[in-house]
Amino acid sequence: MGAFLWSLLLLLREVKGFSGDDEDPEDVVAVLQESISLSLEIPPDEEVESITWSSQKNLAIVVPGKEGQSTSIKVMDPRYWGRVDVSESSYSLYINNLTWEDSGLYQAKVNLKTSQFSITTSYNLLVYRRLSKPHVTVTFKISEEGACNISLMCSVERAGMDATYTWFSSQDSTNTSREGSAIRTSWRPGDRALSYTCRVSNPISSTSSRLIPVGTFCADPGSPEKSPMFCLLTKGLLLLLLLVTLAVGLYVFRAQKNYEMSRVRKLKRNRIELSRKRKPGPSQVPPSLGESLF
Repeated sequence: MGAFLWSLLLLLREVKGFSGDDEDPEDVVAVLQESISLSLEIPPDEEVESITWSSQKNLAIVVPGKEGQSTSIKVMDPRYWGRVDVSESSYSLYINNLTWEDSGLYQAKVNLKTSQFSITTSYNLLVYRRLSKPHVTVTFKISEEGACNISLMCSVERAGMDATYTWFSSQDSTNTSREGSAIRTSWRPGDRALSYTCRVSNPISSTSSRLIPVGTFCADPGSPEKSPMFCLLTKGLLLLLLLVTLAVGLYVFRAQKNYEMSRVRKLKRNRIELSRKRKPGPSQVPPSLGESLF
């Protein structure tokens, strides 16, 4: 009875001109560099003669094995060599080590032995990358009125076009959210400082940034929190002090070295002059004892 109803359904589809191309493809979400299974639904009482998988062009041909033999698969597209396999029981197609190029439309045409019709199933494979932790860039400017205008930009490396950005903040015990990768807010001295978190999502993953307290960028002068400008000024002064210390040390070292060299040269000159003074003059021959002195 089940086989009869299934054959009747196939006949009705054929009469209406159904070939599988008019059917909306099933969206299948997969992860980059991981694996995916494209499942087939075949009635248990139907016997499969062959299955042709295609994506842009013929991908593989699957022929069920006879009793005691395994199913054979012939991969025709070089892009999938060594990366595809077929289930022995359901004939579902497994694709390993997915790439961006694997995204797109796939079709499985199932030829039945017990029927002159074929079953065509379509899939729309969508490959996504697992998202890394978001990076938040904060810029701020203090207006003449004393208001601090803050811009927060959230970004994720190679997030893709399908990534969605949501900002969460807590104010007066009420959680609020905003959409978009960038938001702007303002703060005045005395206001309650808000904290923001950016969450980035795509169909296969979701990740959030650390909590960003706005008060650390535009702190009240009376607050113990220090503004980035104060920190930059402090670091600049410390760097200047370090450079001055190095310059003074270098000057003292060179001056001392020059003094030592001058002293050594002076000592050498003194030694040369002293040696010259000690050198004896021409010797005089004393008179002999036999000679008269008168």
